[in-house]
Amino acid sequence: MPQAHGLVDDAVTIGRFLEHLRWSVIETSGRDLAPGEVRRDTHESTRLHVVLSGTIELVRGDEAVTLDRGDVALLAQGGPTRLTASGDARLLSATIALVVPSPTMTKAMPPVLAARGFGRSEPGFSSLLDTMHREASDARPGSAIVLAGLTDVVISAAVRFWLEHGCGTARAWLAAASDPNVGDALAAIHQNPGSPWTVASLARIARASRSQFAEQFRAAVGDTPARYVTRIRMTQAERMLRDGEPVSGIAYRLGYDSEDGFSRAFRRHSGVAPSRWRRIAALQPVA
Repeated sequence: MPQAHGLVDDAVTIGRFLEHLRWSVIETSGRDLAPGEVRRDTHESTRLHVVLSGTIELVRGDEAVTLDRGDVALLAQGGPTRLTASGDARLLSATIALVVPSPTMTKAMPPVLAARGFGRSEPGFSSLLDTMHREASDARPGSAIVLAGLTDVVISAAVRFWLEHGCGTARAWLAAASDPNVGDALAAIHQNPGSPWTVASLARIARASRSQFAEQFRAAVGDTPARYVTRIRMTQAERMLRDGEPVSGIAYRLGYDSEDGFSRAFRRHSGVAPSRWRRIAALQPVA
């Protein structure tokens, strides 16, 4: 019974969060990519990429993700991005913005929100993705209005799918939208999880006393600052392990004094050592 209650709470949190995410479309472009073709996307505004056919590798900074047909990637902060087609591929890209601007909330989002498996798991939206491409290509009367509505629906559905599949940060994003001070602290954690964060240093960013910040953070996010920092670090660690980075390098980048210290923290988080987790993850398909 407690587990069912938790699922209800998660659904309510995600629903409340999505209420804050209404998008307008500034511009769109459709791209056909040949096998091996590379496109560079240098927009600094929020960007949306939807793979309409084929497979595309998206690289932003040190994060790389493979996107198949129906997958959606949201880059809240834009940034230089490399897109490489594995075979013939078709890509729809858009510059978007929140209808009600919230810079703090945008900063608290992950640099790359990739809804992988979205098209396969949500077949009802596949036809919408095709319709988006036709509206962007045909320039029919009213296309901009139709495309804006479709984009808002697809983004909301893709973000919901991403949150439902283990992200665990919906409550933190909602906190960023409702409390800018806590949101600034969340953004700092996400941007540099390897910093030696303490309650005091985060409280300074949030412009609050140590005790006041700790209370506000727990009320908004549902966890202590220390546990939240660890959770974000472990999420990053899992991605790095999948990408084949050495455990020693991961420990250093995530702010641990030693490989042993990181391994102990990771074992508490996942129940297994990093090297074993990597082997298990390699045998599992990525959703």
